[in-house]
Amino acid sequence: MSSPCASILLVIVNYNQNQEIAGFLSDVIQHWPQNQSVVVDDGSYDDSPDIAQQRGFKVLRHLKNQGVGAAIRTGILYARENKYEAVLIMSSNGKMVPSEIHTVVSPLLNKKADYVTGSRFLNGNRSPGLTLFRRLSIPIFSSICTILLKRRFSDITCGFRCYKIDFLFNETCDISQEWLSRYELEYYIHYWACENRLKIAEVPVTIKYNHLQSNRKSKIRPIIDWWSMIKPLFFLRLKLKK
Repeated sequence: MSSPCASILLVIVNYNQNQEIAGFLSDVIQHWPQNQSVVVDDGSYDDSPDIAQQRGFKVLRHLKNQGVGAAIRTGILYARENKYEAVLIMSSNGKMVPSEIHTVVSPLLNKKADYVTGSRFLNGNRSPGLTLFRRLSIPIFSSICTILLKRRFSDITCGFRCYKIDFLFNETCDISQEWLSRYELEYYIHYWACENRLKIAEVPVTIKYNHLQSNRKSKIRPIIDWWSMIKPLFFLRLKLKK
C-alpha cells in the first residue's frame, strides 16, 4: 500500500551544516520516508553532503554555492521529473522540527490547502533562541510583504513549507530565471501562489536556534539579503520582471 504522502517530495536544503545535519537527518527518518527525500547541497566545502549520503539519502550537488533559491529550484525540478505533485521544504541546520512535518503536510493531504507555510508567531512565539532584533523585525517585514502580496502572512520568512508545484510551470511563472537564485525564489513563489489564488494556509511551527552557535544562527545579512527577499514582490507588482 502506498504512503498517503507519496505525492510529496521532501527537499532538504544544505550548505556547510556538518555540525547539525547528522542529528537532523536522524530525526527526519523517524517522521518521513527516506525514499521520498532528497538533500540538495548548494556547493558545501565541508563534509555535510557526504554525511547525508552515508546515511542513505539521495544527494543532489551544486558544484559551487548559488544560493538557497537555486537549491530549492533544483529540488522542485527533481520533484517534477520524478512525478511528485508537491514539495516539502526544510533546511538541514536543525532549526525546523521533523516531528512537526505532519502539521505542515496535513492541509495538503486533507485538500484544505495547496500551499502551506509555517509560522513561529501563530499560537504564541515558538522560536527558542531567536534574537530580540529578529523577533521584532520579522513581523515588521512580514507586514510589508503582506501589503505587497495583498494577503496576510504572519511569518513570511519561515522556510518550512509544503506546496503543490504545478502552478510553477504555467505561462505566468518562470522559476529558471537566474535572478531568483538566492533568497528571491521563495518570495517569487509566494507572489505567484497568491496571484494564482491557491488555497493558502499558515500553520504553527517551531523554529529553534538555541542548539546553534551564535555565528551559525543565520546566514541572512541585514539590508543586502532583506532586499533580495523583498525585491521580487516589487518587481512583479510593478511588472518589471516576469
